[in-house]
Amino acid sequence: MKLKVLVTGAAGDIGSRLSLALSQRNDVELYTTALEPLEAINSFHQVFDVRDEAFLDWVEQIKPDVVVHLASIVKLPAAMSIEDAHDIDVKSTEKLLQTCVNMDVKKFIVTSSGAAYGYWKDNPEWLTEDMPVRGNADYFYSDHKRQVEETLARYRKEYPQLQQVILRPGTVLGPNFENPITNMFEKNIISGIQGSDSPFVIIWVDDLVNYLIESCVTDIQGVFNVAGDGTLSLQGIATRLNKPFLAIPAILIKAVLACLKPIGLSQYGPEQVKFVQFRPVLSNEKIKKQFEYQPQKTTVQAFEAFLEQSQKEYVKS
Repeated sequence: MKLKVLVTGAAGDIGSRLSLALSQRNDVELYTTALEPLEAINSFHQVFDVRDEAFLDWVEQIKPDVVVHLASIVKLPAAMSIEDAHDIDVKSTEKLLQTCVNMDVKKFIVTSSGAAYGYWKDNPEWLTEDMPVRGNADYFYSDHKRQVEETLARYRKEYPQLQQVILRPGTVLGPNFENPITNMFEKNIISGIQGSDSPFVIIWVDDLVNYLIESCVTDIQGVFNVAGDGTLSLQGIATRLNKPFLAIPAILIKAVLACLKPIGLSQYGPEQVKFVQFRPVLSNEKIKKQFEYQPQKTTVQAFEAFLEQSQKEYVKS
């Protein structure tokens, strides 16, 4: 009997690569869903919004053994409200969890984020999985990840029969990635916060996909940070991009953003400064001890691979 695996958010950067890898396994029967069709991936695919009741009806019909829930809003589209994003990120996740419990699904796997810990001045130098998730209420992505994790923790207590794997990645990079982090790299000048190294921990997308696959096909469960070894400062990123680095006092950046956002000249407000100033730095010791798979790229190597791929794409265009 093949393992029935359902992947939501299958058209995204991570979901498309995971779906392709799972579709090539002889021991997996793959079901995928996204807001757009998938091409060249051998799966039973349906185009669904995870908020639709029809999506949950379909899940009940296919009766998956494992659900990999990747559907999430990283950056708000212009036409989407935070309330809509909350419905997708938080409310839909709980509905899917309850459906999985009702159907006796074996395992629920979700990609959370290091952002669930929050961007706080008193974050320790290295965050471990036993530390609380304190996502910032004024940053929707961080706050939604916190709420999802609180829901998952409640379900672990109430329904222990549903195994869970929660992966908390740092910055995920891969070929052709585009997200708020990569948008920072495209600036002519890389701006940092005076007095802060702004250390990044990065995981290459293929490493994350391999962790997800092992989560699917083994009995492993638990909460795991996902990051390559080491960190890379924002100034180090600027150096590798061959761009100037400018460290600006936090109070000055906040004042400028407070003026620019209301008139539409910046999508970011002063509350976003903490996103750069107080980066959550994830320890990867637990995942390296408990998973057979080991990351193939360090943080620095992952960034350099991303940079190399980006340069190749630029030459092609």
